Amino acid sequence: MFVTKKLFSVFIILTCLLITPSQSQNRNCYYFEWTINFYDGVQDSPIDVHVKSKDDDLGHHTITYDHGWPFGFCEQFFERTLFWGHFTLGSKFVSFNVFDKEIAKTIGRNISANNMVHWLLKQDGYYLSPEFKPYDDPAWMFRGHWQ
Repeated sequence: MFVTKKLFSVFIILTCLLITPSQSQNRNCYYFEWTINFYDGVQDSPIDVHVKSKDDDLGHHTITYDHGWPFGFCEQFFERTLFWGHFTLGSKFVSFNVFDKEIAKTIGRNISANNMVHWLLKQDGYYLSPEFKPYDDPAWMFRGHWQ
């Protein structure tokens, strides 16, 4: 009986911790909170950004050099959140997952903070970083080429 009460108490405490939402950015997240940022690293060439998930179409956004576009969301339990993007730079295009469990693992999660993902679109391809850096910083992780 003692063990059952102790397990029940642990269950209640864990449930309360998971149900207590994060309050930053006016979102009530019950799990991890994320902001995804896109940056145009190509001078004089706007980039069309179109991001979707299974449930949401965030529409088309045009980003220009030194001006980005962010969006935020609450990650689903069990790492099921997926957002993908379609990007167009002149006659070049590329599609890739902008958030999934592998990107979250690469960036790292922090339960007590708004987690950030930064995507930099450059002439030669697209790059990922857990923090914003100057466009020429070698710490940006190259992820792929335009098609």
